[in-house]
Amino acid sequence: MTKNYNKTSEPSSNNTIVETLHRIYQDFSKQEKRVADVILDAPGELGLYSASELAERANVSNATITRFVRRAQFSSYEELRLAAREARSWGSPLFQTGPVTSTGDNDFLSEFLKAETHNLAQALNSLVPSEIDEMAEALIAARNLVFMGFRNSHFLASYARNQFLQFRNGTRISPGPGETITESTADLTSEDVVLVVGLRRILSSLKNEMEALHDRGVPILLLTDPSARVVPAFARWTLTCPVESPYLFDSYSGVQSVLRILAYKSFQKSGKRGRAYMQAIEARHAETGAFE
Repeated sequence: MTKNYNKTSEPSSNNTIVETLHRIYQDFSKQEKRVADVILDAPGELGLYSASELAERANVSNATITRFVRRAQFSSYEELRLAAREARSWGSPLFQTGPVTSTGDNDFLSEFLKAETHNLAQALNSLVPSEIDEMAEALIAARNLVFMGFRNSHFLASYARNQFLQFRNGTRISPGPGETITESTADLTSEDVVLVVGLRRILSSLKNEMEALHDRGVPILLLTDPSARVVPAFARWTLTCPVESPYLFDSYSGVQSVLRILAYKSFQKSGKRGRAYMQAIEARHAETGAFE
């Protein structure tokens, strides 16, 4: 049976279309999921489509669009499109960003730089300072801070953990060597935080683990990309970074910068305690001659 995950309060942004689609994505039919995918891949373009144009792009019937709109809890397609236009006018980068395309320049390095700069700029421009402050406070206050990621996301989760262990204790990667996820998260409660990096082709096992943590009341901070479906419904905070590029392999420049910002802001908020912890580590390094 599909579960519903209703938020306890209204979202603070105008991205209610995206949040609604993530929350009820599993309830859509196969044809309705095609419509949701078209919208979620480029939410900012929704306000430009007529119902018939959206049906054509998703390769579904107009009747499917009507059912989709009703299931997405809008009274009409025009109401759905108006909400997208309002979000675009409000300035949400998610609603202003379309797919990255090549300009046709033959200079490979110049083109590559443009693509990387685009992703980095979009990732940083999407951040809301007050929300980053709230996340940083939670990351510092957590009894245990757990970092989780699979496949390519694993090294980014490990990178994030390596920054935080410089100035706070109680950090871990899940799963650790020789551990199952359950063994490394069984003690987590609402007093802890799990930072999940889940990018592109998210494994079903990650969705299952996030759902289990959500049901136990464990706060989750999810860093993902626009292709994510369902899993944002399990997170208390979600940061979305573009990773698509005109070139083979995903671009993680924006993701890594956002993780670094989270660590930096958290270190700032750790105050004297965080600095003393870092100084103690450096003193032990000096005592043991850890570095040449």
